[in-house]
Amino acid sequence: MRRFLGRASNTSYLVGSVLGLVHLSIAWWVIIRLALGGADAQWQLVWFLFLPFDLPFSLLVFFSGSFFPDWSISSLPHPVSELRDFILPAFIHGVIGPLWYLLLPIAVSSLRRSRQSKR
Repeated sequence: MRRFLGRASNTSYLVGSVLGLVHLSIAWWVIIRLALGGADAQWQLVWFLFLPFDLPFSLLVFFSGSFFPDWSISSLPHPVSELRDFILPAFIHGVIGPLWYLLLPIAVSSLRRSRQSKR
């Protein structure tokens, strides 16, 4: 793993860091707004905005009804108490998504350099 990440260019680390921070900022701004009560009757639709950006991980949110139970944690306020509608999408878009944007440019750069060195 260290050798794989070491092949990536410094530019890819910079691009990945910027993309990851931008995604993290936007996602957590939305998550905090929803958690503080900025949610209307159709608040779940906000996750569809992130769907194309966090592919393939956002498909877990889109098809969560098939995989995850519809649990609710009664000690938490609404909408934070909803596992399938808030907690899972917040984790996918607030944690996994920024990591994806951080690591994707690094992986692409490393793979490109690996292929160029084999030629």
